[in-house]
Amino acid sequence: MFDNLSFNPGYAGMNRNINATMIARQQWSGFSGSPTTALINIHAPVGFLRGGLGLTYVSDQLGFEKNNIARLNYSYHLNIGSGQLGIGASLGFIQKTIDAEWVTPSGNSWELDNSIPGVGGTLGGSVSQSSPDINIGLFYSTEELYFGFSTTHLGGFSMEDLNIQNVHHYWVTAGFNYDLNSDIQLRPSILIKSDVSSSIMDVNINALYRNMFWAGLTYRFGDEIAPMIGYKHPFSDGSILRFGYAYGITTSVIGNYSNGSHDIILNYNFKISKPAPVEKSKNPRFL
Repeated sequence: MFDNLSFNPGYAGMNRNINATMIARQQWSGFSGSPTTALINIHAPVGFLRGGLGLTYVSDQLGFEKNNIARLNYSYHLNIGSGQLGIGASLGFIQKTIDAEWVTPSGNSWELDNSIPGVGGTLGGSVSQSSPDINIGLFYSTEELYFGFSTTHLGGFSMEDLNIQNVHHYWVTAGFNYDLNSDIQLRPSILIKSDVSSSIMDVNINALYRNMFWAGLTYRFGDEIAPMIGYKHPFSDGSILRFGYAYGITTSVIGNYSNGSHDIILNYNFKISKPAPVEKSKNPRFL
C-alpha cells in the first residue's frame, strides 16, 4: 500500500509531491540464501509533461539467483470526476545472474543437464544476461479511495543463456480511507498478483491514529500473517516522513523452518511549494 510505483507506472507523480521510498525485505529468515529484496522509488509531478516521472531500482537475491531491475516511469494525468487518473508506462531492463556450484546426488556430471547454465570449471560458474523490461498501468485515486491495474514484463523476453523465459504479471490493487472518528482513520486495502498460472492475494487493514501512528495486519492467503506498525511525522512546510515495520509470520509448511520475514519502509514526501508571485508596479513620477 506504500509502494504502488514498483508495479504500476500509472502512480508516478499522483500524490502531487516529490516522493522517495526505500524498502528492505528479508523473507524466511533462518534459511541460508533466503530471499532478500531492496528497492528505491523516486517520483514527482512534472507540469509541462502533464503528468509525473519516476525512477525505480530493485535488487533481489534468492539463493544463487540475483536480479537487478531499473526503470524509468511516466504517467499522464487526467482529472476525472472527483479524482485523478494516471495512465502510465515504464521502460527499463532486468539483469539476472546465476552463480552456482552444481552438485548432483547421483554423482553424475551436471554438464549432462542442458537446462543448467554454467561456464568454466567442473562445478559450474556464473552466467549473467539482461533483457528489456516494459510495463503499463492505470491508477485512479481520490481523497477517499484508489484503484489500480497494471501488467509487468510485457513482451515475455527470454534469456537464452540462462534458459529463462520472462512471463507477464498482472496486478490489481484497491483501498479506501474511512474516518471512524476524529482521531482514528481505517485504511483497508487489497493487492492481487498473478502470472495466470498462479495467483495470490494480500488483504490489509490498518488504523491511523491522530494522523501520526498506524498499526494493522496483512493476511497473504496460504503464506503469511504480518502485523505492522508505523509512524508519520509532519513538518511545518507540509513535508512528511514515514517509517514502518512489518513482521511476517509464515503460515505455510516453510514456517516450520524459518524465523519469519521482516519488512522496513522509509518514505519521505517533500512538499512542492509554488513560488510566491512577484508583484510589480509602475511609478510615473520623475525627479
